[in-house]
Amino acid sequence: MLNKQGNIVARPSSFDREDALANARNLFWRKGFHATSLKDIEAALSLKPGSIYAAFGSKKALFSEALTYYAHGVAEEFRSHMAQSDSPLTGLIGYVRSITHQSENKMPSNACMVFKTALELANDDSELKELAAQQLTGMANLFAGAFEDARHAGEIAPDVDPHRAAVKLQTSITGLRGMIESGLPAADVQNLIDDIIADMERLRVAH
Repeated sequence: MLNKQGNIVARPSSFDREDALANARNLFWRKGFHATSLKDIEAALSLKPGSIYAAFGSKKALFSEALTYYAHGVAEEFRSHMAQSDSPLTGLIGYVRSITHQSENKMPSNACMVFKTALELANDDSELKELAAQQLTGMANLFAGAFEDARHAGEIAPDVDPHRAAVKLQTSITGLRGMIESGLPAADVQNLIDDIIADMERLRVAH
């Protein structure tokens, strides 16, 4: 591996790329892109600057990988949750209910890392902004697929637009998590969750 000066730099023998990405994700998730310094990255990853460059190329490249790592993790968690659910709509409702438990797990931030990135870089770096937009679209597509499955299963009416329902759900969840991050009282959080679920239940076809 070469550093910026063209010198060979060896990564520590204990280097684990996935662990490094998880630590970088947590750091950027908590502090954002601009507020994170190289010293912060060195401390979080336990790597020297040359080793960081050798492994990831740049702060921007590391952030891009960390953001993708976060998005993939969220998507896999959602797929796993849905696979264990009795039905698509029930699974979606259960996913909303799980948000309160997620907020109790002391994550780096209760707000969505991808949405935080989209806000932070809205008037900034076009590549990272585009990456965040793609990942938000990817999550909306997962929700839309679940609503489509619910429609095929007869849980919701045939005239329900899966994409529209998915965007509404994503907006509700993103707003909810942002309010949790802001310190909204637990009772109000629960009321919001109940309201989101009530909206989803109204889509259910009575049998």
